[in-house]
Amino acid sequence: MRCERPLRATIKKVISVETEQPAAAIAEGAVCSADGTRIGFRRLGLGPAIVMVHGSVSTHTDWMAAARLLSSRHTCYVMDRRGRRSSGPDHAPYAIEREFEDVCAVLKAVEQDAAGPGAVLAGHSYGAICAMGAALRRPVPKLILYEPPLSVGGPVAGAPLADYARAVAAGNNERAMEIGLAEFTRLRPHLLKAIRASKGWPRLCHLAPTWTRELEAMDAITSAEPYRALRCPVLLLAGAISPDHPYHDSIRALAAVLPGARVEALPGQDHLGLRGDPQLVARLIADFLAC
Repeated sequence: MRCERPLRATIKKVISVETEQPAAAIAEGAVCSADGTRIGFRRLGLGPAIVMVHGSVSTHTDWMAAARLLSSRHTCYVMDRRGRRSSGPDHAPYAIEREFEDVCAVLKAVEQDAAGPGAVLAGHSYGAICAMGAALRRPVPKLILYEPPLSVGGPVAGAPLADYARAVAAGNNERAMEIGLAEFTRLRPHLLKAIRASKGWPRLCHLAPTWTRELEAMDAITSAEPYRALRCPVLLLAGAISPDHPYHDSIRALAAVLPGARVEALPGQDHLGLRGDPQLVARLIADFLAC
């Protein structure tokens, strides 16, 4: 569904939720992106704003646990990227620049609504790439990046992407996700088995077609050099047990072009640390924002 309103937030309803401290309320809102696509988000908390961008084959839910923990001090705006849940569908042909515009649209609406400085921007995985692209277009006061998968040490997807795309084209999304999680995310076998048996498996499979275009975009980013233009303080988060490629080599490449960046490793966590230890993620973000 395309939206016809100007770029501004619209809050639709409030949903009560239970959180640790204090109890929060979640409001659903939306903005119109530059091409007219509706971009939905969840808003919760009080205080300086943080816009949160999720990664591939996921939705706003990946950030929600950390957002609830941060909500006592911050207003968290947790996006659904285009083609997910409360956001409108993507329009062919796909271009990562539309994702940048989507994040900028949310940032603009938040800045208009919130008092004080502009919103901090946080992104996980492909969402971190989208966040960096948006921050180059619309500067933010601070930027938080959890393992953006750049192809600085070789392709993120490479040759296995053809097998993945064939499985999607054949309607075999389960096989596609097995290929993707093993070859692209490089999950350890026991984690892949656990995800395969989890309640979230159908959701992953449903989103499988969206990953093809994003992997193609990742493989096209072979240098961190363009991100040297980022002028704000940056927090780089990395799972201590994440695979070296593409995650740790991406963090190293970004740290090299952003010498003032703060790098934090999450002990015992990998690329899925937003769900594995949201308390640690929230604490590291809170510490960074308090500086």
